[in-house]
Amino acid sequence: MVTGAIEAPKRLEDLHVRRDLVASLLLRTLAFADQLTGSALEQRLGLPFETFSPLIDEFEKNQLMDTRGVSNDAGLEGRPYPVKMNYAISGAGRQRAAEMSAVQTRYLGPCPVNFEDYLALIRSQVTGKSPVTDAQLKKALGELELEQHIIDQIGGAMVSRASLFIFGAPGNGKSTITERMALLMGAPIEIPHAVALGDEIVRVIDPVYHKIAEGEQPVDRRLVKVERPVVTAGGELKLQQLDLTYDSQNRYYEAPLQWKANAGVFVIDDFGRQEVPPMRLLNRFIVPMEKKIDYLDLSASGRKIELPFLCQVVFSTNLSPTELVDEAFLRRMAYKIGIGNPTPEAFGRILRFECDRQGVPFDEKAIGYLLNTLYGKKPLRGSHPRALVARLVDLANYRQQPPRLTPQSLKEAFDACFNPALGSLVEDDWARPAIG
Repeated sequence: MVTGAIEAPKRLEDLHVRRDLVASLLLRTLAFADQLTGSALEQRLGLPFETFSPLIDEFEKNQLMDTRGVSNDAGLEGRPYPVKMNYAISGAGRQRAAEMSAVQTRYLGPCPVNFEDYLALIRSQVTGKSPVTDAQLKKALGELELEQHIIDQIGGAMVSRASLFIFGAPGNGKSTITERMALLMGAPIEIPHAVALGDEIVRVIDPVYHKIAEGEQPVDRRLVKVERPVVTAGGELKLQQLDLTYDSQNRYYEAPLQWKANAGVFVIDDFGRQEVPPMRLLNRFIVPMEKKIDYLDLSASGRKIELPFLCQVVFSTNLSPTELVDEAFLRRMAYKIGIGNPTPEAFGRILRFECDRQGVPFDEKAIGYLLNTLYGKKPLRGSHPRALVARLVDLANYRQQPPRLTPQSLKEAFDACFNPALGSLVEDDWARPAIG
């Protein structure tokens, strides 16, 4: 273990999980596959053979499984004899597995980690302040054109892992900022596939949010080393997604979004566009943000658990803040950052960057033509140059011509992005979708 918070198990007792739960998982795993080697069982359960070998002996004694000789797999050469053996479920074993599935969890996968062990593990990976420097943050933000005072506020929020409210017109980099923040949150973390609370199981890992980290994986195969998660929930977010979701057919829980975001970033994007009213959504987070503890219900048993709330929460909106939230909301947000439209100078730098990135020769005259002739009083957005250059390249490829910044090509690209039939862009139109 990299963190040292959990020791890799060597005996069944080291799992700190109920014996009957491990026995059920082992027998149902074998029933699902009919026959497996000891090594294959190790891989599927995420456990060393010696941790579940007492259960193998017990199953054989009770005629729930049979041994079918040694595997010829060359990859098992040198492994202990029991690990190379083939184990097959018997008729009685299949019946017992079916009985278990009828009344117990049907979860299949690596053996879950005891909840208390998980708490020690996650807390050990979120300690102290985040060591973010100005140079590191600027490097992570890359091509984003942001004023220094905004960069400083982002840095302050990251160092303290404090709540953050980002607002501003669409297309100026709010989503990109939150994505880049995660790059600086620290080293990869180790999380369990699942967690056990008595005889109840919560599946934690989610391939949508948990990206496998490079390098060696933990010796303890119940755990996976992943990059710091960035969990983003937009207008589709419902309050139910912040509770444990019980799968009544398979009888286990799915961790809520904020649990999956632990040790990372939880972004409430398009804040104000959810079905749930903004203040009701905020009220759901008040206690977790202030106490760093979230209270979750295990609906099947009626129990309540305390979960460390160790993710950084970011609210992001392109709606007008004055129409969306009140003073009480803003008071609870540690940092309030407004992302404004780029200046003409910044817009020009973004255009040059996009031309270089998309292989279009840059022409200084293009900036003046865009600003004075095409934009006029229309608001500038940080995402516009990317979209304009991309449309210009599209049309050049269609005509089988090299892309160039000319008045004609810029006008065509501009019209493709801002079709007059859609109406004009106005400065106070916060709700307009981002372009590109």
